[in-house]
Amino acid sequence: MEEQNFPTVLTAALPAGGTGKTPFTKVYGQWKARQGYKVGMMDFDHQCSLSETYDIFKTEKTTLNIFKGGDVEFIPVEDNLWLAPSHPNLQYEPAHLRAEGTQNIYFLLEDWIYEHEEEIKRFDYLLIDTHPDTDIITKNALAISTAQIGVVMPIEKSVNAIPKAEAALEKLKEDTYDKRHHEARVTCELVLIGTNIEKVGKNYTKLSKQLLQLMKEDERFVGYIPHKELFAQSMSDEKVSIWTQLEDEKVLKDKSNVAFKKALEHAMIAMDNRIEELQWH
Repeated sequence: MEEQNFPTVLTAALPAGGTGKTPFTKVYGQWKARQGYKVGMMDFDHQCSLSETYDIFKTEKTTLNIFKGGDVEFIPVEDNLWLAPSHPNLQYEPAHLRAEGTQNIYFLLEDWIYEHEEEIKRFDYLLIDTHPDTDIITKNALAISTAQIGVVMPIEKSVNAIPKAEAALEKLKEDTYDKRHHEARVTCELVLIGTNIEKVGKNYTKLSKQLLQLMKEDERFVGYIPHKELFAQSMSDEKVSIWTQLEDEKVLKDKSNVAFKKALEHAMIAMDNRIEELQWH
């Protein structure tokens, strides 16, 4: 979506569960919101993980309605930050769409956005969290995105998901290529970021070392987020924004927290720079 005044759309997607895409979506959304941008987040994962981090359990006006022709409510969750929650029944929608022989099946979200453009245009960024698959719902999100953000942990299933994500994105581009006008309808690019990079003492763990080496070899990586218990707690137990915690003087008395804050900010800035490059490309 390159039309003027539409938000920059980013989709966190990797066909492997538990890689950290939901925490990234939330933390990057908070990062942009704190810069003064208006950020809309959309939960497309039927497990509703992002929605539940805000204790939202709605069954009406959820993202399921995008594929049902209904309304969706963006709920204010933090300053400059809104969330359109997911619905558990979203998992059945790909099968329904195929059974109904739905036309233009990868651009249903795009059509919905144009139908609700005045609401969507109030956002500067639209961040989409997805289920760990390459099915129709995820492809709808990628079809309107500047970038697919692959969040990669130092575990085998996460690293192995990278070529799967790359192949699925390329297949989507092929399937949607406009042969009549000789132009690509999908221009999304894969961007990777590491997470949960861990040290024991002063040394990285074996798996973290392997991922760091891969990051050096693959220019699609923009950086990484170190492992930090404080970060995990911000998503589960306390549900207090990691950025809020990292402004607490008591928290920053710990030098390791200061180092983590710098590393997290560095990763966010690197992501900002890559997205800007893609938009001007």
